[in-house]
Amino acid sequence: MRRYTTFAQHDEEIQANLSLLADKQTRAEIYANALNILGKKLAVLINPKITSSEKIVLACTSEDADWLGKGILQSLWNTNINLAVFWNLRAKVADDKELIVAPIVKSYIEETSNCKTLIICKSIIYTSCVVRTNLTFLINQINPDKILIVAPVMFKSSESSLNQEFESSIRKKFEYIYFAIDDEVSNEDEVIPGIGGNIYQRLGLGDSQIKNKYIPQLVKDRRNALSV
Repeated sequence: MRRYTTFAQHDEEIQANLSLLADKQTRAEIYANALNILGKKLAVLINPKITSSEKIVLACTSEDADWLGKGILQSLWNTNINLAVFWNLRAKVADDKELIVAPIVKSYIEETSNCKTLIICKSIIYTSCVVRTNLTFLINQINPDKILIVAPVMFKSSESSLNQEFESSIRKKFEYIYFAIDDEVSNEDEVIPGIGGNIYQRLGLGDSQIKNKYIPQLVKDRRNALSV
């Protein structure tokens, strides 16, 4: 069963785009556009929590970068934003669905020093292993004052599970922003309705290994801009 948060209860556009993600018949280009719109909607909620000049790092996975991540980036008031993109390989350990890891196989990270706010975005947070891995990596590099964890959809226990992975000095910096909470999981271990399956497959990026060959256009554009 899905429950909308206060951020989405009265926003028909958010609800409509969440429904597009959940619908397995939604074409890839429409699915991608829905993620971009939801990214922009998340940015509207992030803006009051940041200043116009503070140093920000926006972190996302490679499959989220060109759509959800770009939508957030395009709509933040602050322009002093550096990007961190991670390619993760999510896998079960010894076929134990309770023990899941998501090692980083590749990364693109811009300057992170003096970061005041770290924003971690993900299309859906379920087991939280990807967010946990990427967040742990970044916390070892920077010491932000605030950590915003944002997603269109979260599974009901994800927030508490993620909180338990970090000591109180880190956990107290967390603030969560999301539009919907789902509490069902299919036999295929997919959140229902969630985002209608695996994001990389819905976007046409291939399976969990093939998708890690994809270089987001956002990364290419930012890398080219920095080299000029």
